[in-house]
Amino acid sequence: MPEIVIVIADLYLKHDAPLAAAAQRGALPGIESAARFGERTSLGHGWRAWLAGSLGRPDLAAAAPARIAAAAAIGGGIGTPWIATPLELSVHRSGTHLEHRGILRLARAELTTLAHAFKEAFGPSGLALTPLSSGDLLLETPGIAAVPTLEPARWAGGDVAVALPRGAGAAPLRRFLSEVEMWLHAQELNDTRRRRGDPPVTTLWPWGATGEPAPPERRATRGAPLAFGREAYLRGLWQLLGSECRGLPGRFEDVASAASAAGAVLIVEVGAELERDAESTLADALSRLDARFVSPALEALRRGEVEGVTLIANDTLVSLRRHSHLRVWRRARAAGLAGFA
Repeated sequence: MPEIVIVIADLYLKHDAPLAAAAQRGALPGIESAARFGERTSLGHGWRAWLAGSLGRPDLAAAAPARIAAAAAIGGGIGTPWIATPLELSVHRSGTHLEHRGILRLARAELTTLAHAFKEAFGPSGLALTPLSSGDLLLETPGIAAVPTLEPARWAGGDVAVALPRGAGAAPLRRFLSEVEMWLHAQELNDTRRRRGDPPVTTLWPWGATGEPAPPERRATRGAPLAFGREAYLRGLWQLLGSECRGLPGRFEDVASAASAAGAVLIVEVGAELERDAESTLADALSRLDARFVSPALEALRRGEVEGVTLIANDTLVSLRRHSHLRVWRRARAAGLAGFA
C-alpha cells in the first residue's frame, strides 16, 4: 500500500493541558513512536488545506471549508455557506464554556427535525439549514457575510468569549446566534434529548465560511487514495474528486484490506470515541484511537506492507517511512502528545 494518512481532526492542545498530562508515557505507544522517529512539519493552514493540496487540488486548498462540505449536501446554493455544528455550552462562574463532550453529532432524523423547524422560524428571511452526514448542518445565510469564526474543536475546553466573531462585520452573525439560541431553548427536540439523557443543543455554531468564494470545481482525480471518516469537509472533498468517502471501520486491518494498492486517508475523532462511552476520559478516547489505528499502521509500516505513514494532529504533521524507527539516537519525548505541541 503506498501510504496511510491518519488525521486526528479534533485534537488541539491549546486548552488541553489536562489531556496532555493524562496521556503519560506508554499510554499512546503509536503516537509516541511517531513523535520520536518521524519528521515534523507545522501546518500553518491546518490539515484541510494540506490534504487538498497533497491531492493536487490547490484550488480547493484555498476554498472556504463550508463550500467544500456543501458539495456533499443535497440542495443548497443560496447565500453564504457555513458549517453549523450543534453544541451544548455549559455556564460556569467564570463564563460560558464548551466541553469536549459538548460538540454534538446528531442523528439524521434529529438533523432533519431541526432543519424543518428552522425553516418555519427563519425561512421567510431566506436562511436555510441542510443536514450533513457528518452530524453537522450546512447553514446558508443570505445577507450575512462571511467572517472568521473558530472551528469548535479549536476552542473546546475554553470559554466561548475567545471564539465569538468580532469586528463591525460580525454584528449580523452575532445577532443571528442570539436568535438561534433563544429558538433552540423552546425546541421539542431538546426536551426529547433530555428525557433520554442526551445533552441538549444550546447553539448551532457557524464556521468555515471564509476562503475563496468561487464555487469549487468537481473534477475526477485518478489515483486518489480511499477516504474513511464522517467529517464534513472530507466527504465534500472526495465528492469534488469524483469519488465517495467511506465510513470509518472499527479497526485498521479493515482499512488495509479495502485500500490495498490505493492508499488511504483516515479522519478519526476523539469526540466519536467519547460518544461511544460516557465514562471515558479524553485520554481514554485517544488511547483507543492509538490502539485501533495509529499503532497498527506503524506495525504495517515496519513489516513493509505500507510505504509511509503520515500522522496529523494539532496542526502538526509527522511523516514516517519504513526505516524511520531505526533512528534510535532520537530521544523519547516526555509524553505522547509532546511531539505535537
